[in-house]
Amino acid sequence: MTAKAAATPATTATQQHQHQLQQQETFEAPATPPTPTETGTGTATPPSEREEDELSEIFFVENRRRKQNIKIQVKLCIDGVYLRRETTQQDHINEQLIRIEDIIGSSCGPRLKKRARGGLNSCKNPSKQIQEDDVELPEDQSPPSKKSNRKQTASGDKSAYLYIYAYLKKEKPLRRVQTLRILRFRSSDVYAENLATAQRWHRTIREYKQRSGTSTEGKKLLILLNPKSGSGKGRELFQKQVAPLLREAEAQYDLQITTHPQYALEFVRSRKDLLERYAGIVVASGDGLFYEVLNGLMERMDWRRACRELSLGIIPCGSGNGLAKSIAHHCNEPYDPKPILHATLICVAGRATPMDVVRVELSHRDKHFVMYSFLSIGWGLIADIDIESERLRSIGAQRFTLWAIKRLITLRTYRGKLFYLPQKEQKEQKETAAATTPEKVPSPRPSQAQAEAELRLSRSTNRSLARRSLPVPASHRPISEFKDLPDEFDDVQLRDDDNDQDQDQFADALSITDRSIYRQNADSWHSAVSRRTAYYSMGGNSTRSNRSRLSVAQKIEAANAEFMQLVPTGTMPALQLPLPAEQGWICEEGDYVMVHAAYTTHLASDCFFAPDSKLNDGLIYLVIIRAGVGRSQLLNFLLSMHNGTHLPEPEDPHILVVPVTAFRIEPSGNNGILTIDGERVDYGPIQAEVFPGLINVMTTTGQ
Repeated sequence: MTAKAAATPATTATQQHQHQLQQQETFEAPATPPTPTETGTGTATPPSEREEDELSEIFFVENRRRKQNIKIQVKLCIDGVYLRRETTQQDHINEQLIRIEDIIGSSCGPRLKKRARGGLNSCKNPSKQIQEDDVELPEDQSPPSKKSNRKQTASGDKSAYLYIYAYLKKEKPLRRVQTLRILRFRSSDVYAENLATAQRWHRTIREYKQRSGTSTEGKKLLILLNPKSGSGKGRELFQKQVAPLLREAEAQYDLQITTHPQYALEFVRSRKDLLERYAGIVVASGDGLFYEVLNGLMERMDWRRACRELSLGIIPCGSGNGLAKSIAHHCNEPYDPKPILHATLICVAGRATPMDVVRVELSHRDKHFVMYSFLSIGWGLIADIDIESERLRSIGAQRFTLWAIKRLITLRTYRGKLFYLPQKEQKEQKETAAATTPEKVPSPRPSQAQAEAELRLSRSTNRSLARRSLPVPASHRPISEFKDLPDEFDDVQLRDDDNDQDQDQFADALSITDRSIYRQNADSWHSAVSRRTAYYSMGGNSTRSNRSRLSVAQKIEAANAEFMQLVPTGTMPALQLPLPAEQGWICEEGDYVMVHAAYTTHLASDCFFAPDSKLNDGLIYLVIIRAGVGRSQLLNFLLSMHNGTHLPEPEDPHILVVPVTAFRIEPSGNNGILTIDGERVDYGPIQAEVFPGLINVMTTTGQ
């Protein structure tokens, strides 16, 4: 029997792991079924696996340098693929474990074609017939021998091949090494029997990956690709770097190509079968497209369920890749020199980690906006450099350096008021509230529908339309309190007080003019465009008409209280209302060079802005640079952002870093730049608060 691929001695192979990007070895099983002794059943198995739960086989690989064959025992257990080299050399490392977490997938079938440039093409369909000169077959059934090789047609090869695709994680430097292990099964003269053996190994690998939580089986992935990303090479980058990995991982996906701005937002918001069809959404672009997907999810009526069930991933095909770098940093995964490959490996790992989302309110003239951010909010220097340097986009990343120099020469300051709620104050407030809350006597627990209706009615009696908020962020509330609306909305009904018999039993919510936001009101009793012909009372003995004694203002108030439970709202007062100082809010007024809020570690792939930030720590890191800072200090700040040493460790009178949970900025003038996740927004008052762990992002750790 002849081996197909050479393997160096064990120590040499270990060195090659450290210096080569791709490894490939073919192991051949003997032509006759191995005896119980050959299968190595007497060999000690890894401690985490029992013998009956693992697969074991003897293979041979040819060492062309030493002109000898090496006997290798291969075991497949829940920890991974365990290889033990049967060699008498004392200076050789004879064991290796390819962890199940490092294996992204496998395939089985006939021998695959070789690429023109060498190496196996893992993207080809293994079911296709291969050409006559693509496979070298053994001449006899003797042990592997280099001299016995000869070419035969594909129809004469009865062997079945198992391809195991792995990307081994290595330290110093941190990287992933592409590794291909090929197991050749030919213990039978019938191809179907050999294929059945290979399929058994293939199925076992998939089962072990499912047990470890690293499987992508189940629903499909939705991939949104911006073809204009990556200097207009987004589609090419996807086909060459992303699609082959997805095939190796056996990941099922639907690919949507964006055609215009806001395409992703509209698609995610309006797709009715999004949750039933997809397990996650992967953005193949920059941070801008991820921003659209996030806000599209938050505009859905079932946004709570969508955020809970859909994991979001990003493949950095664009220019702004702060989130992709932050996720890689969180998982201790490599990013450079191949960020697309490494990010794709994270997306197919099959695990997710909660991530904070920041709710942002803007006010510009008579307009009021609410949006959701995942990266940063900028006012001042960094925002100016990011936006104003757009005119130099043709020169690439150098535009930031050139414009930073220009802005340092002509340094500007902005006057305004800054409010923020420090982390410490919020913790003390929670502890005080818990200590002063009297202990209540347990009472019979009402049904969920009764509790929700009574809570809505009690809140609606003393709130104005200008101040609409939940008592706590959505991520802090028990999931049992969330109740999403189905596609066919029922009538919105108000629950009457059981002790007040004068209340009308047929109270319905008024229609809201903006049907795009409150479209579930379209079939209300009072709606002028209602197509519904049947309405139902709340129950009880009353037979009075449906003309409620509630005033119009009370009905509107009650309806809004109902709907505000269906859309994400915050705890902060509206922008036009003052912030309560007794809750720990700090207010300062003055001139600022910059105020920048970040909630991920990186603003870009080369900007390590908030080193202490975590994906789900519930904090916003507010970096404040006051007027009076020296240009040399400011230059050092900008130059040190790439490695995270720009923030002063001792207290500095001009540069301050404050972990907060909410903040508000009220600029004094009308000229300036505000950015949210790198995109310019209308200049005016802005406030933000964090919703801890509101969404799930794809990671390799699941932590």
